[in-house]
Order: sequence, then C-alpha cells, then structure tokens
Amino acid sequence: MVRSFKEQFGFERAEVSLDNWKDSPFSTWSFQNVSELIPVAPVRGADIPHFHPVNFSNFQLPANLDGFIASTYTDALLVSRRGVKVFEYFAPHFDRTASHLVFSISKSLTGLLAGALQSRTTFDVEKRVSHFVPEAKSGAYADCTVRHLLDMLVSVDFNEAYAETDGPYARYRRSMLWMPEIQNDEKFRENLLESILSLPKGENPHGKIFNYRSPNSDLLGLVLERVSGTRFPELLSQLIWDPMEAHGASITVDKVGMSRTAGGISCLPTDLLRLGELFLAMGASEKGRQIVSESWIYDTMNGGSVEAWQSGDFFGLLPQGKYRNQWYSVGEGAFCAIGIHGQWLFVDSRSQTVVVKVSSQPVADDDSLDVATLSMMRLLTSELG
Repeated sequence: MVRSFKEQFGFERAEVSLDNWKDSPFSTWSFQNVSELIPVAPVRGADIPHFHPVNFSNFQLPANLDGFIASTYTDALLVSRRGVKVFEYFAPHFDRTASHLVFSISKSLTGLLAGALQSRTTFDVEKRVSHFVPEAKSGAYADCTVRHLLDMLVSVDFNEAYAETDGPYARYRRSMLWMPEIQNDEKFRENLLESILSLPKGENPHGKIFNYRSPNSDLLGLVLERVSGTRFPELLSQLIWDPMEAHGASITVDKVGMSRTAGGISCLPTDLLRLGELFLAMGASEKGRQIVSESWIYDTMNGGSVEAWQSGDFFGLLPQGKYRNQWYSVGEGAFCAIGIHGQWLFVDSRSQTVVVKVSSQPVADDDSLDVATLSMMRLLTSELG
C-alpha cells in the first residue's frame, strides 16, 4: 500500500517553507527535495541510477554503529574499500533514487573542479580574483588571490552565523534565495554576487589565518565560470560528473542564475562514494581516465599551511588538520569534505576506504556530533573494519 506523505514523514507537505526547511523534522524531506523550495540548475549525468551490490564479507562493523546512526540523524551511510562497496544503510524515509543536499561538500567539489580546469587551461590560481572578476574592485576581495579563496585564507569581516535570522549572514542567505525576501526593503533584493562583493576586509592581511567563510567558495565558482566561459553546472558536468559516470545532480541558483557553489549541490550518496574513490585514485576514474591531475590531488593531500590552520577556526576539532583546495586534511593519511547538518565524505588513503554520510541533523553545526562522527569515521576506515 502506498503511504501518504504524512504517514511517511510525520508532517504535511504544506507545512514546509523557506522559513523552516532546514529545521527538524522538515529537513528529512526537504534535503532531498530542494528544487521544490529554491531554484536549481541541473548537472547532467547518467539518466538512470545504477546501484552496485554490497559485499559485506571481510568487513567488521563497529559494535555501536546502530546507535551512532540513530543519534546522528543519519539518512544514508555508505562505505567502500578498495573500490568495493562493503556497507550501506538507508533510513526508512530515504529515497535512494533521489539526490540529497550535501551543503559544504559542494566546496570540495568546486575545489576539484578548479583542479580539473587548471589542467586544461592556463588558469593561474596565484592571480588576483579581480583579474577574473573585475567587479571585485573594492572590499574584502579586491586584493586577494584565487589561492586565498581555495585555502580559506581571505581576511573578510563576516561570520558563519547559521542560526542568524537578521544580520550579514541572513542577508547573504536571502541573496541566494535560501530565506524569504523581506518585502519592501531594497537592501535585501540584491543577488548573490552583490552580497559577496559588499563584504568588507577584515583586520588581518590575506594569507595568514584560516578563516572558514562560505562566500569565498561561491566567488571561486564564479571565477571558474569566467575562466572557462561556461556556467558552473555545465562545467561540472563536462569536466567531472560526466567523465566520472555520475548520475544527474543539481545546484541551487540565485535570481540571476549564479550557482551556490559553497553549499547548493544535491547528488546521490553513491556518487559521493565515487568521488571519494576518484580522490584515492589520484584523480583517475574507474576506467582509468584522468579527470583531475595527479599533481592537483597530491597538492590537495600535502599542501596547506599548518601555521594558518593553527591560528584559525577549526584547530580545536582537528588539531592535526590543514586545509587545501577546499578539502580538509585530518592527519594520518585521512581527508574529508564536510557539510553542515551532518554531511561527510571521508577518505582514508592508508586503508583505501571511503565513507559517505548524509544526514538531517537538527542543528547546523553541532560540535558534539562532529566529534562523534570523526571518531566513527576513523573506526570505519581502520584496517580492523
């Protein structure tokens, strides 16, 4: 028997709006149905998802995995080892044929796309952003380089205040159409680029301190468009998604079509798994096609400033960490892409293991759940697993 919407999710579709779509319990549905709330552009891929069988043999699950899945609001959890899927879990409400919003994992995808573009053009990441985006002639981005964007080394007076309903971060979210517009207020009718370029520079010089700021990644996506002459969704399809044989995805766009490359991508968890395997294969696809250059992957794994990281935002969570090309180095051969509300792509080079976790955590940035997730990721990627 077909269950009604309320029987499946516990609430009516009419209850979900731009005011509450990121809140629990509505996010269990909205994170897989963003296009019903926010404009999106398609990222072309395979028309029909193909799901590889799971080989559970020779993989020992941690004893507390069931409790972890429940306590961290997991929608889907996938694990592959040496290219073979060894575990998968999907929540009862989860549609495994539908894309899931991955929030800031989008940043890491954008970083890989920068690498794919660099290997095909004369794209120089040491040039100033204003060389590619002349509109950035004042404010925080007037004198920073693309490298500063890639490594979150821009000094910008802006805070990632996810719970904010009034202020700079709320203004930023309204410009990307992620929050309702305030009626009869011209200040809140700006587009995403106008919002980003209005941000003032911070007190410190660029390049010294790791400052995790999402507008950097949105601006990076625009730089890639200007370098290539191609809109971001099509560029991602041409250089990564189609060569990787991933399935159709999407990205949210603002009122003039600018892609929200810092956090607007929705895709299948299985394709995130393929992305992690691409990373482990030093940028090569399953069929051996070089999608991202080995040098870019090597730089992502080994580059990044320890000093900038130790002075920055996330040193307490990842004391052995670094940040390079929109990816986190966790230490001991592990790397990850992370999104708010519990989105994780964790890659361990020693055991050749990839873990994907997409979630509907009620709180955008929950430090206790982040610590618990990091601990579980290390268990799942250990050689004992």
